[in-house]
Amino acid sequence: MSAQSSNSKLYSYLILIIGLLIAAAILYEFYQAYTVNPQDPWSVFPLSRFFTQFTNIIFYIGAVVWVIGTLVFLVELAGYTITLSGLKKTGQGVSNWGVLDVALAALSAAVYGGLLAATAPITIVPGFTWIRPANSLAPLFGMFFGIPGALGVAFGNLIADVLAGYFGVGSIGGFVGNFLIAYIPYKFVRDQTFKSAVSLADFYIWGVIVQALVSAVYICWWLDAMQAVVGLPLFVIWGIIAPSILSNNIVVNAILSPILGALLFPYVKGRGLYWKDRVKNLA
Repeated sequence: MSAQSSNSKLYSYLILIIGLLIAAAILYEFYQAYTVNPQDPWSVFPLSRFFTQFTNIIFYIGAVVWVIGTLVFLVELAGYTITLSGLKKTGQGVSNWGVLDVALAALSAAVYGGLLAATAPITIVPGFTWIRPANSLAPLFGMFFGIPGALGVAFGNLIADVLAGYFGVGSIGGFVGNFLIAYIPYKFVRDQTFKSAVSLADFYIWGVIVQALVSAVYICWWLDAMQAVVGLPLFVIWGIIAPSILSNNIVVNAILSPILGALLFPYVKGRGLYWKDRVKNLA
């Protein structure tokens, strides 16, 4: 084994440990906040205090995230991806889809939407967000099925909003925000098998931390920009919804997604459903 390979594994294990520690710290800090103030734990939850203290800065950062995220969403659906050398055709645009792509998008939407709706009664902010363990499936649909899976996740979130009575202006941000939850690991995780420390570490960076930050900021920036319509106070948007999205997506994706991914990947690939194999066959 070369020194470079050993260092790569060492860094991968370090990333895994850090990712799990972050998830554990979030659970611990929220437990502490609930213990101190069970009536309003968000007022003392460190992530809530961070978002509310730096709301103005995060809003401007969120505007950039929103523009880039929306542009990526539109470009990918048109069949292109953004690279350092410009736009590149992917063969996964909606106009390129066949029957199987439509079926995978519909499957992703139905499973994701149904499981999200199942936990909708566990409310965080009535009409806007709830406890969502099904978010652990979102990165997997993107990584396994590609753009059809990511768009299926977007529609699945919309279905859950409708079924749970949460549908509104905020659902627009949630639609693209959930697409990005699936898209980011699809785009940036190189080894999507969950079989090695390197694969898991890559997922922890993009499928746990980065997607959670991007989706939380994207969705809450939209709610902030549409505040006059949605009628939520800034503290609710940035002090409750933002940290709840961030916390939920980090914790469930750090714990559940790798387990589900390792179990499901061989089945997906064996049935010829893996996006890299399908795009290769169409090329």
